[in-house]
Amino acid sequence: MGNPSYLEANDHLLQDIERKGQRKELPPRGEISLASNDYLHLSRHPRLIESAIEELRRSGTGATGSRLLSGNHPLNRELEIAISAFKNAPSALVFSTGYQANMSAIGALSGLVDLLYSDALNHASLIDGIRLGKKETAIFPHNDFSWIERDLEMRRQKSGDFPRFMVVTESLFSMEGDLSPLEDLVRVVRDRDGLLLVDDAHATGTIGAEGRGGFEQAGLTWDPERVILTGTFSKALGGLGGFVACHPDYRELLLSRGRGFVYSTALPPSVLASNLEAVRLLGEGNGLVQSLARRVSKVRSLLDAPESPSPVIPIMGNRNALLSFQERLLETALWAPLVFPPTVPDGSERIRLSVTLGWEEGWIDRIAEFFHREKGLKAGG
Repeated sequence: MGNPSYLEANDHLLQDIERKGQRKELPPRGEISLASNDYLHLSRHPRLIESAIEELRRSGTGATGSRLLSGNHPLNRELEIAISAFKNAPSALVFSTGYQANMSAIGALSGLVDLLYSDALNHASLIDGIRLGKKETAIFPHNDFSWIERDLEMRRQKSGDFPRFMVVTESLFSMEGDLSPLEDLVRVVRDRDGLLLVDDAHATGTIGAEGRGGFEQAGLTWDPERVILTGTFSKALGGLGGFVACHPDYRELLLSRGRGFVYSTALPPSVLASNLEAVRLLGEGNGLVQSLARRVSKVRSLLDAPESPSPVIPIMGNRNALLSFQERLLETALWAPLVFPPTVPDGSERIRLSVTLGWEEGWIDRIAEFFHREKGLKAGG
């Protein structure tokens, strides 16, 4: 017998995905998603919309090329200056997506180290960046900084010195909804001469008194020679694109070795304009972050979830209860997606709720009512 046709082989792959409960479907059209990352509802803010429209009329629809060729519109530099000031960083580099920012930063900066430590629950973009780096990788249990310390000590005893290493983590984990122990991780890399790369994507605009992210929330200042921050404009800032906030020397390395930067078309000027307006708006201290914090606190209280500033609230339980909760919400036009492995670890499927300023009070009441009707559901984060 010959080899199966490509369509037959594809069918086998789909059957395997189905058997593992990993089959993905697009959400229903016209429903209101409760998993939006538009935490501050800025994607509908009049100032962002007007800025985008004005720049669209002025500069057209596309960037026309990568920033190294024809796409380096002056707004790129304005946005980099604004986001570096917002993050208290000496410099920044803008990317077309947050995914590219993570992949490019880790891929390029891994050339400085021999060993990468990756949190077991890191986002796929961080994992793919680590693969791109092609360095020895140690995956540590979620948020267990002491595991890193023990492993480093074991390596020091074998070789006589600590290896050159970088720890890769998130400040606010997008599926767990919990926060990274940044103070402890900073101490680990400071005391053992390592680097720390922190993905601040879901923390930017949501935590910290002014929405500056994980380090502000932890009451920490960060050393750009020791710490690299990545992030995105596509979540609380309501737009599209990513950034790396870092030491100017690291920025120079990314300009030449950041593959996602070098080989991708730049962001359209209209997107840059709306991103820039979002950063300016957030920097004005207009109460948006505080309003989100109050709403998060209310929802967490109604769902008996742990106290936390995180707007990401995973709803855990057996699949039947989760599906019933999902169906009740869908009957009222609210869509709460069920997240399956491999996006989350095996056996930990969940409904991921993302509290935003776009939520209406009636939605919150329905969520709480349907949640408490089901037996065995638990809100985490």
